[in-house]
Amino acid sequence: MANVIFDGYDKKYPNLVMDILNYFSLDNESTKPIEKRSVLKFCQLYQHNVNVIYQPWIISAICKRLCEKRQMLCLKSMGGLGMEDNYLFAINYPKIFQEEKSRLKYYYNSIVYGFEYICEMYQNIVVPLVWEKDNGDYSAGTGFKFLNGIVTAKHCFTDVKNLQIKGYTAKELENKSIYISVNEGIDIAFIKTDRIEEPLIYCEEGTVLQEVLVMGYPKIPAFTNFLTAEKASISSKAEARITPTKGFIAAYANEYLAKVEAMLITAKIRGGNSGGPVINENGCLVGIACQLPNYSGEIGDYDDLGYGIAIPSKYLKDIVYSKTSTLLEVKNDFFQDFNE
Repeated sequence: MANVIFDGYDKKYPNLVMDILNYFSLDNESTKPIEKRSVLKFCQLYQHNVNVIYQPWIISAICKRLCEKRQMLCLKSMGGLGMEDNYLFAINYPKIFQEEKSRLKYYYNSIVYGFEYICEMYQNIVVPLVWEKDNGDYSAGTGFKFLNGIVTAKHCFTDVKNLQIKGYTAKELENKSIYISVNEGIDIAFIKTDRIEEPLIYCEEGTVLQEVLVMGYPKIPAFTNFLTAEKASISSKAEARITPTKGFIAAYANEYLAKVEAMLITAKIRGGNSGGPVINENGCLVGIACQLPNYSGEIGDYDDLGYGIAIPSKYLKDIVYSKTSTLLEVKNDFFQDFNE
């Protein structure tokens, strides 16, 4: 829907939202007073050549969307197409804003253009995994690029003979550090590859009833390249030693939530989604799809009660920044080249 409203501006002008924020910011280098700025004047100023002709009503719609999300303030609204409307974007930390512009571009674009943009953006960083079990069977999972490494589920490494990650060779992954939580109940692993790729994403805390996007590679016989994306909502959150009042959580609370906080997601999450991202409407990572502890066959599967389970992103941050992490040892030939 967002692409229809904004006429594909997310693809045509990927830096447009940042240009709008810069123009209406308090730290703008323009000599014109704030009260003299307007949507129409922005279009005139940023019309660099005949191939870039912004429609004022679309620029106005972007500004209104940013106001709805409390990122901008409308100083003057004249109605109509909004050509004379004026806005204010306050930058509290100019230095950080400049240093983080690359990541902020994806953040603000996500806010404006919505889940269609977010889904397409994450397609570049969500990757399939294939591993061979000790009995010779193969299974599939999901990982995603984060900062200078790859995030996936810890159980992709346990009771497994080897692991393949699309886009990474065995040589590249050999001897790379693998970090897991000191808490055995947290099904997350972080492989530090030292490869940094865009988009660089942020983490946020998810809230109950917040709409989210779940992406991953579910188990589909003979296929490893079906990336699925499904919108859902966070139905509940519960912390350790707190008994949930809703029945659909209680079945897991005493066992699963005894060690770690978790989120229930109203989305179809299958085993192959393990390690995949759960993303909110700001394009931020709020959780990682995980497997239930003591999972065996159909007992405790993701979809028993129609919910998926995710670990909040705060646990990933603790692992990445070595606050609660430890190294996981694997054999020298553990990683294999990905077999298309």
